[in-house]
Amino acid sequence: MENHLNYIYRPKGHLDRNEILGLSALLNSNLFDTYFRTFNGNINVSATELREMPLPPLEDIKQIGNQIILQNDFSQSKVDELVNNYFDLEHIFAYEQN
Repeated sequence: MENHLNYIYRPKGHLDRNEILGLSALLNSNLFDTYFRTFNGNINVSATELREMPLPPLEDIKQIGNQIILQNDFSQSKVDELVNNYFDLEHIFAYEQN
Protein backbone atom coordinates (compact mmCIF):
# COMPACT_ATOMS: atom_id res chain seq x y z
CA MET A 1 0.00 0.00 0.00
CA GLU A 2 1.35 3.41 -0.98
CA ASN A 3 1.31 6.24 1.51
CA HIS A 4 2.28 9.05 -0.87
CA LEU A 5 -0.16 11.89 -1.31
CA ASN A 6 0.44 15.18 -3.07
CA TYR A 7 -1.49 18.30 -2.10
CA ILE A 8 -2.11 21.22 -4.39
CA TYR A 9 -3.00 24.34 -2.43
CA ARG A 10 -2.72 28.10 -2.38
CA PRO A 11 -0.60 29.31 0.53
CA LYS A 12 -2.59 31.66 2.76
CA GLY A 13 -5.69 31.26 0.63
CA HIS A 14 -8.00 28.78 -0.99
CA LEU A 15 -8.62 27.42 -4.45
CA ASP A 16 -11.95 28.24 -6.04
CA ARG A 17 -14.13 25.44 -7.37
CA ASN A 18 -13.35 26.27 -10.99
CA GLU A 19 -9.61 26.23 -10.23
CA ILE A 20 -9.89 22.83 -8.54
CA LEU A 21 -11.92 21.34 -11.37
CA GLY A 22 -9.70 22.90 -14.04
CA LEU A 23 -6.53 21.55 -12.42
CA SER A 24 -8.14 18.18 -11.88
CA ALA A 25 -9.23 18.03 -15.51
CA LEU A 26 -5.76 18.93 -16.76
CA LEU A 27 -3.91 16.53 -14.50
CA ASN A 28 -6.33 13.69 -15.27
CA SER A 29 -6.47 14.30 -19.00
CA ASN A 30 -4.91 11.93 -21.50
CA LEU A 31 -2.93 14.89 -22.82
CA PHE A 32 -1.12 15.46 -19.50
CA ASP A 33 -0.84 11.72 -18.86
CA THR A 34 0.88 11.25 -22.22
CA TYR A 35 3.13 14.24 -21.60
CA PHE A 36 4.11 13.00 -18.15
CA ARG A 37 4.77 9.42 -19.24
CA THR A 38 6.83 10.64 -22.19
CA PHE A 39 9.18 12.72 -20.05
CA ASN A 40 9.10 10.71 -16.82
CA GLY A 41 8.79 7.12 -17.99
CA ASN A 42 6.28 6.06 -15.34
CA ILE A 43 3.00 7.11 -13.73
CA ASN A 44 4.26 7.97 -10.24
CA VAL A 45 4.15 11.73 -9.72
CA SER A 46 6.25 13.38 -7.04
CA ALA A 47 5.69 16.83 -5.57
CA THR A 48 8.78 18.07 -7.39
CA GLU A 49 7.45 16.82 -10.71
CA LEU A 50 4.11 18.50 -10.06
CA ARG A 51 5.85 21.80 -9.32
CA GLU A 52 7.90 21.55 -12.51
CA MET A 53 5.05 20.47 -14.79
CA PRO A 54 4.21 23.24 -17.26
CA LEU A 55 0.66 24.44 -16.76
CA PRO A 56 -1.38 26.96 -18.70
CA PRO A 57 -2.09 30.37 -17.16
CA LEU A 58 -4.49 30.40 -14.20
CA GLU A 59 -7.20 32.09 -16.27
CA ASP A 60 -7.11 29.18 -18.73
CA ILE A 61 -7.36 26.68 -15.88
CA LYS A 62 -10.38 28.58 -14.52
CA GLN A 63 -12.04 28.56 -17.94
CA ILE A 64 -11.61 24.79 -18.23
CA GLY A 65 -13.08 24.43 -14.73
CA ASN A 66 -16.01 26.68 -15.66
CA GLN A 67 -16.74 24.51 -18.69
CA ILE A 68 -16.83 21.40 -16.52
CA ILE A 69 -19.16 23.11 -14.06
CA LEU A 70 -21.48 24.23 -16.86
CA GLN A 71 -21.59 20.81 -18.49
CA ASN A 72 -21.78 18.95 -15.16
CA ASP A 73 -20.05 15.97 -16.78
CA PHE A 74 -16.93 14.69 -15.04
CA SER A 75 -16.38 11.65 -17.25
CA GLN A 76 -12.94 10.93 -18.68
CA SER A 77 -14.21 11.33 -22.23
CA LYS A 78 -15.67 14.78 -21.47
CA VAL A 79 -12.52 15.88 -19.61
CA ASP A 80 -10.36 14.82 -22.57
CA GLU A 81 -12.71 16.52 -25.02
CA LEU A 82 -12.63 19.80 -23.10
CA VAL A 83 -8.87 19.81 -22.62
CA ASN A 84 -8.14 18.80 -26.22
CA ASN A 85 -10.57 21.39 -27.56
CA TYR A 86 -9.15 24.06 -25.31
CA PHE A 87 -5.66 23.47 -26.64
CA ASP A 88 -7.01 22.85 -30.17
CA LEU A 89 -5.68 19.28 -30.16
CA GLU A 90 -8.87 17.39 -30.97
CA HIS A 91 -7.79 16.80 -34.56
CA ILE A 92 -4.43 15.31 -33.45
CA PHE A 93 -5.95 12.80 -31.03
CA ALA A 94 -8.80 11.96 -33.40
CA TYR A 95 -6.18 11.14 -36.06
CA GLU A 96 -4.24 8.89 -33.65
CA GLN A 97 -7.36 6.89 -32.75
CA ASN A 98 -8.17 6.09 -36.39
